[in-house]
Amino acid sequence: MRTYNMQMVDAQAVNQSNGFTLIEFVIVTAIIAILAAVALPRMMDAQDNAHESSVEGVGGALASAVILVRSQWVANGFSGAVDEVTGYGNDDIATSSDGWPTDAGQGTGSNNSDVMDSAERCKRLWDALLVDNAPSADNDLLNDPDYQVDTISGNCRYTYRRTDDGYDIEYNARNGAVVTDIDT
Repeated sequence: MRTYNMQMVDAQAVNQSNGFTLIEFVIVTAIIAILAAVALPRMMDAQDNAHESSVEGVGGALASAVILVRSQWVANGFSGAVDEVTGYGNDDIATSSDGWPTDAGQGTGSNNSDVMDSAERCKRLWDALLVDNAPSADNDLLNDPDYQVDTISGNCRYTYRRTDDGYDIEYNARNGAVVTDIDT
């Protein structure tokens, strides 16, 4: 009988260690719920911060490119509007009479006006000023671009589309200003 009792004890020990008790399950669930309540808002903030940083970075890159084109225009000795600034990118960026980028890829058909009147011109500038792996910009939303291109008050506006927070970058060809607007 002694052997039988040992087998019974061993069977009971096995049965007792095969799972969680109801109290353990409730405690684990409560801990997970608390962690989720604390961590989820922080993760959402991190995602918002990533979008903001992305837009600010692209705005800075665009501003740098505008300055570089104007610097190349000055270095080339120009003093008026030109159709092609050699020494930057594909040598196909047109400028205003003050040397700020106004068009790209149009050669002698470039629009040198510092009033940006079409989204297509703004898109050409975006593509010519920024590197090939820059976020996409287009006025045709069927192409699912990262930025929607349009014009506002004679300026190019690039509205970030990966969030509904109203982030945009505006380029003023009259004075070369690039303003990144993060509505917070």
